[in-house]
Amino acid sequence: MIKEIENVFSGFPGYNCFACAPHNEHGLRLKFFHDQETGEVFTTVSAEEHFCGWPGIVHGGVQCALVDEVSFWAMFNETRKIALTARIDMVYMKKVPSGRTLDVRAKIKEIRGRWIEVDSVIRDEDGTELASATVTYVSPRKEVLREIFGLEHLSEEFLQYVRD
Repeated sequence: MIKEIENVFSGFPGYNCFACAPHNEHGLRLKFFHDQETGEVFTTVSAEEHFCGWPGIVHGGVQCALVDEVSFWAMFNETRKIALTARIDMVYMKKVPSGRTLDVRAKIKEIRGRWIEVDSVIRDEDGTELASATVTYVSPRKEVLREIFGLEHLSEEFLQYVRD
């Protein structure tokens, strides 16, 4: 069964994520889905020409943003906690073409206390693996998030997703 993951952050003050904010006119506006059979979280995207480095090839930084974001939502869907990207081990295997539908998937690899590792992949319409990554997240304490985000962004609604 496939279920859309609700973007619980979309109403938060100052939220303007390049990858998933539905109101960011310059962003990707990604939606994420959970495949309950495989345990994967996925999205599909047609990266337009303005996301390219070389003509017709999606910029490596945009590819990295895609795997980071799908991995975040896989982690969040499982833990329901905010975690910050600590490391991305990205492997670029083949060019990622613009204008084609890309399938971006992630699955939890391991949870070790505050550390979460997620494996992710970008595939083309034919299922060919174009890039992959292992993304490591750390779930910070409230005090750390206060330093990073500022108090005005830590509403009670937001704090339900923060580790004590």
